[in-house]
Amino acid sequence: MHTTMRLTLPLLIAFLLAPVALTVRADAGKPITGVFVDVSRIRHDAKSWGDTWDHLWADDDNLYTFGCDGGGYGTNNNNLNFNQLTGPAWDQLVGSPVNPMSEYGKNGAYLAENSTQLLERVWSKITRRPNWKVTGADSIDGVFYAFVAQNWYGNQNAYGGNTLDPYLRQTVNNMSLIKSMDKGLTWTRTMAANAEQPMWTNKMFSTAFFFKYGRNGGNTRRDEQDQFVYAISNDGYWNCGSAFYLGRVPRAEIGNLNAADWQYYCDGKWTSDLTSATPVPGLPNGENKCTMGSPVWLPSLKRYVTVTWFDPCTTTKWHYPVDVTFAFYQAEHPWGPWSYVGAKSAMEFIGQPGTNRVHRWYGPSLSPKFITDNPDGSVTAILLFSGQTWENTPQSLYKNNSCPVTFYTRPLPKLRETANDTAAKYSDGWRYEPKRGVGDYQDDVHVSEKTGSFCDFEFTGEGIEILSEKFHDLGEVEVLLDCQSQGRFNLYQDPMPRLYQIPFCRKMDLAKGRHTVRVINRAPDGVTCIVDGFKVYGVP
Repeated sequence: MHTTMRLTLPLLIAFLLAPVALTVRADAGKPITGVFVDVSRIRHDAKSWGDTWDHLWADDDNLYTFGCDGGGYGTNNNNLNFNQLTGPAWDQLVGSPVNPMSEYGKNGAYLAENSTQLLERVWSKITRRPNWKVTGADSIDGVFYAFVAQNWYGNQNAYGGNTLDPYLRQTVNNMSLIKSMDKGLTWTRTMAANAEQPMWTNKMFSTAFFFKYGRNGGNTRRDEQDQFVYAISNDGYWNCGSAFYLGRVPRAEIGNLNAADWQYYCDGKWTSDLTSATPVPGLPNGENKCTMGSPVWLPSLKRYVTVTWFDPCTTTKWHYPVDVTFAFYQAEHPWGPWSYVGAKSAMEFIGQPGTNRVHRWYGPSLSPKFITDNPDGSVTAILLFSGQTWENTPQSLYKNNSCPVTFYTRPLPKLRETANDTAAKYSDGWRYEPKRGVGDYQDDVHVSEKTGSFCDFEFTGEGIEILSEKFHDLGEVEVLLDCQSQGRFNLYQDPMPRLYQIPFCRKMDLAKGRHTVRVINRAPDGVTCIVDGFKVYGVP
């Protein structure tokens, strides 16, 4: 015996529109206990030009990336550009232009009033109309996708209205999804279609980045990733948004380029109504700290990690923040709850603010390729970022920059003290330089230009970091720890802003007790070696 339930049309509509509950597979994985951003290994690609780099890992095993406000790896100074990256390692990638994306206009070109025509910007004049920027991109089942949206700079009236944003933020709205089926050579939808009929007109979903699962969109069943593509957006700001919202689309339907196919996180369920979406729990919602690049999946830890970024929102001139902080979060699922892991600010290594100290990093993302499982259980990924100021010169931070970031799963010793360079004992061949006024710890360093000169620092603890600078006038040093060589470290940095308080050598698994570290200048005579201080970790 069986019964058949018949639904009237109103009941059927109500059933189809009801929020869909989340599906959760229980697999806790390994919680992340700490994070270390290795700025001593920054790769500064002087041949690149622009910002907003976000790697997509294609089925041909190459990386591709959009850039904004520059030429990328070409010569066209455009709002958008698209490039290929090839090479066997993250620090050996070679970029080449694929598509200058000229239909989106030259750098700063903006939409004319009530028109799809792009007008070339005169930078001395402030317009009311937006230009185009790209946020996240990915390769999914052989097709490239990217989110593009209309942007109003922080010195323009917010969203083209009548007033500036109170924090001089860059405001964003009218986002669309574009796709390429020929490795970026051509793209649909067109710029004109995106201007006339944007897919999303609610700024709650206007700065989207994809969750990255690996090559060609990944092939896992985690969180039904084999069935859905996930993306996260803030509430309409290039920098310092106020909330994060999560969306998803069936993987088989993303190519429709139809916003009606998307659903949004709503208090533990999914809804097709974007206005009903609720902020993703655990992220810094409501604090003007909500800007994000691409989250990535770490298979061995069964964890998602992401990096958010923000500035103090105290700038009085667009865009010259006092500082910019990168903050890292983890979660078991895209919808969270997310938890804070750690942070690093630009001020920690680029130096103090001032008339000549305007360099700040920004726009971080995580690459889906070159993720490494380490013997101690930690995982290292590659952090991507750009920075200001914006000149197309080799020494500018306005490049495709990258460095390793390691996520730890074991408890790390806590920082106990930072000892100044004066706490070490120095051989002949060193000089003391106080009152440098540039960003060194306690404003002084010891300097050697004599090969073989060394210094010794004794400490009691479980971990040590040695601080120096990185610049193109510095050379190589060797580090001995308890008479055992830890290798040689190159303090040279190709032309870019000088970096300060750089932990170039880090050892965090020492036995409790007394230790001695020796720093030896291995550079030729006349090449500079600098010792700035020592960070001691663990119980005395």
